[in-house]
Amino acid sequence: MDKLLLELERLRGEMVETALIEQDLLHQDVLVLSQTLDEIIVQVQSERLSQSKSREFSRSS
Repeated sequence: MDKLLLELERLRGEMVETALIEQDLLHQDVLVLSQTLDEIIVQVQSERLSQSKSREFSRSS
């Protein structure tokens, strides 16, 4: 998951920089980066949920 978090931060920085350069939050490049970030965020949340459920299961066993 560490790789995903690093990628998330890298893309977030790139998105912010692109938005500042283009001075437009609706610029196509900004939107593409935002959508990519959304996908990574969902992956991270899914992994965290799976890890949480695994820990709960191992405690109850």
